[in-house]
This record gives sequence, structure tokens and C-alpha cells, in this order.
Amino acid sequence: MSLSNYRYSLGVDIGGTNITVALVDRKGNIIKKMKYSADIQEKIEVFVQHIAAELEEISKGVPVSSIRGIGIGAAGLIDHKKGAIKDSPNMYRNRVPLVSLLKRKIKNKNLSKLPVSLENDANAAAWGAYKLEVPAGVKDMICVTLGTGVGGGVIIDGRIYRGFDGLAGELGHVAVNPSGPRCNCGSYGCLERYTGSGYIVERVVREIKKGSKTKITGFVDGKLNRITPKIITEAAKKKDALAKKTWKETGEYLGIGLAGVINVLNPEAVVFSGGVSRAGSLFLEPMKKVIRKRSYVSRKKPVKYIISRLGDDLGVIGAAMLVSQFNEKKNR
Repeated sequence: MSLSNYRYSLGVDIGGTNITVALVDRKGNIIKKMKYSADIQEKIEVFVQHIAAELEEISKGVPVSSIRGIGIGAAGLIDHKKGAIKDSPNMYRNRVPLVSLLKRKIKNKNLSKLPVSLENDANAAAWGAYKLEVPAGVKDMICVTLGTGVGGGVIIDGRIYRGFDGLAGELGHVAVNPSGPRCNCGSYGCLERYTGSGYIVERVVREIKKGSKTKITGFVDGKLNRITPKIITEAAKKKDALAKKTWKETGEYLGIGLAGVINVLNPEAVVFSGGVSRAGSLFLEPMKKVIRKRSYVSRKKPVKYIISRLGDDLGVIGAAMLVSQFNEKKNR
């Protein structure tokens, strides 16, 4: 069947606490979506059975013949050729043959015969951004996911770039301060330690405890454990000095990390997604200033910086869009 005859694809975004499953049309629009909490430490057979059940439920009433395939985005080291998760911080397991196991768990025989593409979640998001959010003609781009952690996906010449062992794009672990705090990855001063949501909040709380006066405390009735990047953004829009300073610092660190990456890869566009990216210009403008100072490449031709309009849905939409690669032999 011609690719043009397919109307839909199915996407699965496996997060640390939630799994999102969606039926997506060819233009990237979500037709149906289901989100549920998952126990990442339950038996792998049960874990995958839940995903299979959700895929069957969300595809009810849709002819399987109109579905191109299933795309899955999961954190960790992925063997996309064998459809396996080699190592994942989310699932606390090694070597999970996810694709073959999922096909066995799907009871609908026609659905189980659909091709399945498994990708690192940041790569899936990058693919979705490439397909739906960058201007036509862009072939080289980076997608930076700013959330609890900092992830990255790289598109080169219209293809996902995975690197030698599938770990390309780990932007969160680019060092921006060699004398900085220890990161969960074992290194020091990683970008994630300065731009991950929890660390942004940590800096604000530390300043408040030192005596900094701020409107932020009023937003949370003095309960510091309720502070979030969204609250900090709201305070910054009210001209709060600490909140504005925090976002300025966040943007500057992001600029330091990205300047070198831009020099190496020379992307035409950089897309930002994830909860932290909603701060928009509060971090974007100071980031741009740092990049202009530090990146020779970006001064030659300015990079396009884009805040994803798809928000939290980019991961699952990108996963669904992975199936467009099935007929693209040049994709790695």
C-alpha cells in the first residue's frame, strides 16, 4: 500500500511516571490520547501488557489498514535496529526487547503485525519538531528538551543522528562549569545542573533562605516546596528581581552549553520543548546574547530559535511521526 493511503499512526511516550499513547494523523494532529500512571518497577511483562492494552483501546473503531505503524519514544540507550532498550533510567532494567515483547502482548492480530519503531525519547521529540515545527527546507537542527532533565536530539541532513552507540545528543551533560556541582551522571558542572527544572528551583530556594526578598514567596504562601519554574516565570513577569535574575542565569548557562554545540554542528534551527521552555524570552534573550559572543558560526548566519508550540505532546507526536521513516531508506 502507498504511504499516501495511510491516515494515522500510533505514538507511545514512555516517561518516568506516566505513559502517553496517542492516535495521530498524517499532519501530526492528535485524534485521541490516553495518559496513565505507570509503575516502572513492576514486572516487565505487566508493564508492556499495559501499553498493549492502551494501544488496542485507542485504536478501537479505526481500521488497522489505515494505520501506518507504531512509534515509541523511551529514555535511555536504545538499540533501534533490534527494537530493544539497552539501558534506561526510567525502567531500572537492562536489555528489554520492547518491540518483540509488545507485539506478543497485543491481542489484536492485525494490530500486532504493524511495524514498530523504537527510539530514544529525545530523538523522537526532535523528529516531531523536524517534521512539524521548523520552516520548510531546514535539514539540520537540534531539539533541546528542558524539563526535569535536559535532553537533546540532533537532525543532520534530514535524518536522526544517533552517533556510534546511540548516545548522540546528550546536551544536558555538556560541562558549562568545570568547578560546578556534581551531576547524577557522575561528572561536574553539567548543563542539566543549571537548567533542569529542579535545579532552577533549588537556586531560588537557596537565595530565599539567604534572605533575598522576592514576590515568589507570596505566590506559594511562603511554602518553598511549592515553588516551580512556572511560579518563577509568573514572578518574573511581575518584575521580581530574583525571578528575573534566575531566568537570566539559566539562559546564560544554556548559551554557554549551546555555543560549542552550534560551532560543531552548524544547525539552521534550535527547537526548545519541555516545561522549562515555557519561560520563553525570559531565558531565550540572555541565551542568544551569550551564543552571539561565544559562537563564531552563529555570527556568520543567525540560528533560528523556536519554542515548541506542541508542549508536552511533542514527545508522543514525535514518536508517532517516527513511522514516516519506514519508507525512507536513507534514515539511519
